Amino acid sequence: AYAVKSPIAITSFRVNELYTPGTIGTDIEQAPQFVATDVSVKFVNTGSVVATVVKFSVNAGQSTQIIVDKGTFSSGAQIKHDFAIADPIDAPNTTCNVTEVTFVDGSVWRAGPGIANR
Repeated sequence: AYAVKSPIAITSFRVNELYTPGTIGTDIEQAPQFVATDVSVKFVNTGSVVATVVKFSVNAGQSTQIIVDKGTFSSGAQIKHDFAIADPIDAPNTTCNVTEVTFVDGSVWRAGPGIANR
């Protein structure tokens, strides 16, 4: 059984947008699009055990990408990292959620169905 609330709190999530002309094949769409090539995530470990791996799910409509951050994330420390996105995503309405956290003691927290924290 996993705790309902994530032990990692996302304090800020930003999509770093780039302006790009929207195209489909060789046809130019009516309006240019903003697409993301990277995201910035600020988070804090609200638990009492040091985390070593944090997995985030970045969702933009039908597109989902998993980001894995590895390091030493002490309790209460504010962390800010920028992550490259493998495939450009549509920037508006993008969300970010913690899906899994591995701790230094080997324990793992996983988000249950419907758990969203940002």
